[in-house]
Amino acid sequence: MNTQDWQACPLDMSDLDLSGDKLREQWGRLHGGNREPFPDSAQLQEAWRQYHLGNFAQAVTIGLEMDGQGLVPAAFATTIYAQYVEKNDKRKTELFKEAMAMCKKAEMSGISSANVHYMFAVAMGRYSQFISMIEALAQGFGGSIKEQLEKCLGLEPDHAEAYITYGGWHAGITDQAGALMARMLYGATQDGAHEHYDAAVKLAPEAVVPFIEYARGLEVMYGSDNPGVVEKLQRAMQLTAHDAMQRLDQEQARQQLARLQA
Repeated sequence: MNTQDWQACPLDMSDLDLSGDKLREQWGRLHGGNREPFPDSAQLQEAWRQYHLGNFAQAVTIGLEMDGQGLVPAAFATTIYAQYVEKNDKRKTELFKEAMAMCKKAEMSGISSANVHYMFAVAMGRYSQFISMIEALAQGFGGSIKEQLEKCLGLEPDHAEAYITYGGWHAGITDQAGALMARMLYGATQDGAHEHYDAAVKLAPEAVVPFIEYARGLEVMYGSDNPGVVEKLQRAMQLTAHDAMQRLDQEQARQQLARLQA
């Protein structure tokens, strides 16, 4: 995979020190939402270190060189880079497909990792948003995303970020397919969205991402005038973002909040 033309993270991450044992010391805060275990391998630690610092190309390179468990940080870095840094929509969709391929390879090779299934679902979800949810449902992504999230939660029942993604799955399908068809064809409901969002913020009450995604889900289901949208975004702004992905997400949320309050 060629990452030579990847852009640098647009945020200044120089204040984040993850050198040496500091990565282990901060691991709980960095991975509280996805429960990734701290790796024994120094090379795998380095892949995750570069990911958290926003050096996404380096994380992908190291992860792919390792293969195996290295596919997990590589898929994370590819997906987050595509979502927050890449500007070209065609390139975004290609990168989401690359991330899906990494996760599929990891799954097929027998790697037991909740986050393989989680990131597989996330990459499919982001890809679906770019090709339109209706087209994605026609291609079977609705069922595939649900399947991967169920596998993730089967391995790690306290995976807050999986609950958040599951909430977005319910919200997106009910919005695009309509309440009746969403329930009949997929078992997706607005109540299901709320249940999963609430579970996520209960599991990770100090995490930035669950509140931001909750706000986005409320906007999808009810529109930007829903008071919960601003409330959840404001809560996310009060929390500390611990790595590049969280800061990128928080910056998008800050811009969204400014537009809503303009």
